[in-house]
Amino acid sequence: MSTDVVTIVGIALNTVSALALLVTVLIMAFQIREMRRATYAAAFKAVYDMLQTDDVRNARRIVLGTLSSKPLDSWTDEEKRIAEKVCSSYDTVAIMVRNGMAPADVVADSWGDSLRRTWRVLSPLVDAYRAQRNSSEYWDDYEWLAKQAEKYQRILSS
Repeated sequence: MSTDVVTIVGIALNTVSALALLVTVLIMAFQIREMRRATYAAAFKAVYDMLQTDDVRNARRIVLGTLSSKPLDSWTDEEKRIAEKVCSSYDTVAIMVRNGMAPADVVADSWGDSLRRTWRVLSPLVDAYRAQRNSSEYWDDYEWLAKQAEKYQRILSS
């Protein structure tokens, strides 16, 4: 074979190899995107299951209804347990979001109003528990997620 033919064959093989690599990268990118979507779907299902049980929804109703109009020092022990259920459930979800297991915007869009409103009612209880336990990280993920919901609302409003 002449040198020109060898060069042309070499160029053709390099081109085919480059195209094969490009196709492989595109397929991998698609697979990664689909895996991420499946992971987020599973995470959303876990979040949904945590926040939409009857007892957690009822706890939020009590927080937003009864407790929103009562000062903290008049809450009964049972009302505090109900409030703790809301704090714990949102804190658990927030831990998932902060660690990249679920997207913040999806949670903020779906539960943003509840996050913002319950945090306003429950933040005095959280502050009291933090002071009693000398533990500033107590339910800090819930606080963080409520702030993310506030940011999300500002973005939607602008």
